[in-house]
Amino acid sequence: MKERHAVRCFLVENGKVVVTRYKEDNPKAGYYEIPGGKIEEKEYPRDTAIREFKEETGMDIKNLTYKGKMTLEYPDRRFYFDIFRTNTYEGVPQDFKENTSQWIEISELLRTKKRLAIILLLEKTYSSYLLDDENRINIYVKVDEDENILDINFKTIDDEIKPELETYIETEIFPLYERNEPSHGINHIHTVIKRSLHIAKEYEVDKNMVYTIAAYHDLGHYINPKIHEKLSAEIFMKDKKIKEWFTKEEIQIIKEAIEDHRASSKHEPRSIYGKIVSTADRTIKSIDVSIKRAYIYYINNFPSIPKKERIQKVYEHLNDKYGPNGYAKTYLYDEEFENAKKKFIEALSDKDTFIKRIEKVIENMEEN
Repeated sequence: MKERHAVRCFLVENGKVVVTRYKEDNPKAGYYEIPGGKIEEKEYPRDTAIREFKEETGMDIKNLTYKGKMTLEYPDRRFYFDIFRTNTYEGVPQDFKENTSQWIEISELLRTKKRLAIILLLEKTYSSYLLDDENRINIYVKVDEDENILDINFKTIDDEIKPELETYIETEIFPLYERNEPSHGINHIHTVIKRSLHIAKEYEVDKNMVYTIAAYHDLGHYINPKIHEKLSAEIFMKDKKIKEWFTKEEIQIIKEAIEDHRASSKHEPRSIYGKIVSTADRTIKSIDVSIKRAYIYYINNFPSIPKKERIQKVYEHLNDKYGPNGYAKTYLYDEEFENAKKKFIEALSDKDTFIKRIEKVIENMEEN
């Protein structure tokens, strides 16, 4: 049986959804479809959804929420769909040579006979799961050649972090971060965990693995900041307790993701897990907080450098990291980071003003 892996994205707003409709020369002429398409080699489903939506409707979408899978089985072929949902977009539906796109009332769409099986997810039985922000779904639909539904199996996916794992990490791992300097301490870890789990919602990944990678990723920083990613991975691999929750293969993926998280790494993370945590690790709470962290780092590690030179090094470091060609890159789209980086680039463009800003932050630090 032939198999194909594709995506569909539901753009829903005020009881309407964006659909495409096939034109006359297509065997499915007149049928409505949810925008999406085939996942290309080395392409992540979320990126496919954004690309295909643009190609089929002319609209730009973002802030996608991953909702799960739908398996659609025909007599001679099977489709696996990653399902996404969003309500964040720019533009209006466009008309193309092979198809047209439009907003349509969901109630009207469900009344038409010329609709493909994926639209089933908008029916009352399933729409609450599709449109909420928590549940993921896994739905199997068997159809005949005319898309008449022969069988349906539906379940929600258990996507919670295992309580025993969470308790172990909170009681045994988090206290170890007291050994790190503040910028890589427990507050930073909590931020990366929160951001990692938020980003992970858009991908088909194991939350327990994401949580663990984020929890361990900076453990070795107190030993040697320059190779802390490797040291953190070594600490993780020596933790025999972790084997209670993960397979050998999963442990290897976690190890590699910890090694790959560093902003200055010269290679891309080897898995989607590495890309999630690496992206989440790019945190900019504010420009002034970043200045403060960088200055504390130079005080702790280069105490003999004169203050004026230390200020210069803070500027150079932040420009190297967050400037127009900065090494602090993300591998997955993260609106929060991108907006913060734009503000950083603008501030760094005026060096004299930025130096004065550093001096002001230091002055406030010394006063307090």
